[in-house]
Amino acid sequence: MDALPQSLREHVLRVEVEAQKLARRYDIEPERARLAALGHDLVRHKPEPELLELARAYDLRPDPVETAAPVLMHGPVAAKMLARDYGYADAEALIGIDCHTTGRAGMTMLEKVLFIADKIEPGKLDRSPAWREVADLAATSDIDVALLRFLDLRIDEAVAERLPIHQRMLEARNELLLGADAARGTWFNSGRGYLT
Repeated sequence: MDALPQSLREHVLRVEVEAQKLARRYDIEPERARLAALGHDLVRHKPEPELLELARAYDLRPDPVETAAPVLMHGPVAAKMLARDYGYADAEALIGIDCHTTGRAGMTMLEKVLFIADKIEPGKLDRSPAWREVADLAATSDIDVALLRFLDLRIDEAVAERLPIHQRMLEARNELLLGADAARGTWFNSGRGYLT
C-alpha cells in the first residue's frame, strides 16, 4: 500500500470499507473481502506498456481488447503477482481480483462483492453519479440486480464512447440475463484459473 500513489491508496481503502459492508450483508467473511480489496489495484498505477510487460512476465496472454486497453490487465497481473510473489492462496479472492474490472460469467459472491465495492466507493460515485443506483440496489435489493445494472450502465457508456467491450463483461451480463448454465464456461477454460 505504501508504494501506491496517494489517490489510488485512498481509493483502495474506500473499496476496503465497502467490501466489508457488502460482505456482511451477503454472508461473506469480511476479512476475505477486506484482503481482496486491499490487493485489487496493486498495479493499477503502472503505465500501460509496463502492464503489458508484466502480463508477459506472469505468463498472461492479453486478448485484443486488453492489448488495446492495457489498463484491463491490472487485475489479472495483480492476482498473479499476489499468488506467485506473496503466496496469497485464497483462490476465490484471486479470481475476484483478476476480474474486478470486467466481471465474468460464474462469479461467486465474494467476486461480486469485490466487483461492486470497487464501483460504489464514494470517490467513484462522485465521478459517476449514475452508479449511485448500483449502490442503492446492492444495499437494498440483490447483488445480482446491482451487478446487472452496473453492467448495463457501463456497456451503455462504452457504446456511447465507441470503446470496445470486453468479452468477459458481455458473458457476465448474458449470464445474469439468461441464467448461469447458458453463459458459463469460457473464463475457466482461458488458462487464467487459480484453482489448479
